[in-house]
Amino acid sequence: MTNVNAYSVLMFIANIVLAVPILLAVIQQAKASMNIANVVSGVYILISVGFFSEDFKLFFSKLGLSISPVAYVILAIFTFLIAKDFGELRVRQGMRKAVLMSVVMIALNVVDFFWVKSAALIPLFSITWAYVVVLIVGIMKWNIE
Repeated sequence: MTNVNAYSVLMFIANIVLAVPILLAVIQQAKASMNIANVVSGVYILISVGFFSEDFKLFFSKLGLSISPVAYVILAIFTFLIAKDFGELRVRQGMRKAVLMSVVMIALNVVDFFWVKSAALIPLFSITWAYVVVLIVGIMKWNIE
């Protein structure tokens, strides 16, 4: 049980660190910030797998999907694709992928609300707010040139 508590505190702080480059990347349509988010989410995959390696069932039943390795893999894939679009100056496609990323990650948190109840508050207060802001900015800049 100590690992579950340590992991949740660590990921609460880590998600705040991850939220900043994601927000900056979408607000500025910056490839570099999205690449930073990609590297950070890759590091979080390794940290998550390290914590989850003993008992996947215990972690999923206590903490849910939104701060699991599954969520960070999804986030790493999206940040890579968005950074690629921003780098090739396809900002419109990048913004649309950012909106899709936000919807998917918010959906993971909603699933966790029904699955792990109060443990879903950890990602809600640490990173889901950033996904909501990305969703709003992405919809506002949906047809950006």
